[in-house]
Amino acid sequence: MRIKEADLPGIGRKYTLQTAAGNLVVIIIHYSGKREIYLMEDADADEPIYTVDLSDEESRRVGSILMGADFQPVSDKQVNFISKGFFMEWITVSPQSPLAHKSLKEGKVKNVTGATVIAIKRKDLVIPSPDADELLLPDDQIMVLGKREQIRSLEPLCGIEGCGVDSDV
Repeated sequence: MRIKEADLPGIGRKYTLQTAAGNLVVIIIHYSGKREIYLMEDADADEPIYTVDLSDEESRRVGSILMGADFQPVSDKQVNFISKGFFMEWITVSPQSPLAHKSLKEGKVKNVTGATVIAIKRKDLVIPSPDADELLLPDDQIMVLGKREQIRSLEPLCGIEGCGVDSDV
C-alpha cells in the first residue's frame, strides 16, 4: 500500500491512501490534534462517501484498535496451536506485584511459571517479543503464552487473585 503525505500550511498534514477495494482514504491531522477522515469512492470523486471527525484522544484509541493492541485476529495455524492445550492471555501487573520494576530476566517469569511473555502493552505502546532485559512496570499488561496451569501460576506473581483462564481459546 502506498501512502502519500502532504503538508497543509496552517492546518497540519494530509495522508492519502488507496484501499485494496479501490476506495481512496484521506486523513487530515490538524495541529490541534483533531483528525478528519474522508472515504472517497475513487481518486476522481469530488465528494466523500463518508466523513468522520475524531478528537486527539478518540483517534489514538481508534489507532490502537486498528494496530491490534486490544485484539488481534488469529490465523488458522495459530488457532490450531492454541487449541492443543496452549492459551494466550493478557494479565495486568499490579503495583504490588513482585515483578513490578524488574526485568523479565530478573523476575524469572519463564523459569518460575513456564509461561512466555510475548508482548507488553504499556499505555498506548505495545512491545512485541520483549527482550529479557525489558522492565515490567506497574499497570503494564503482559500477553503470555502457556498451558493453563502456567498462566494461572503467573497470575499471583502479577498481583492477581481469583482470576484465571476459564475458557478454551
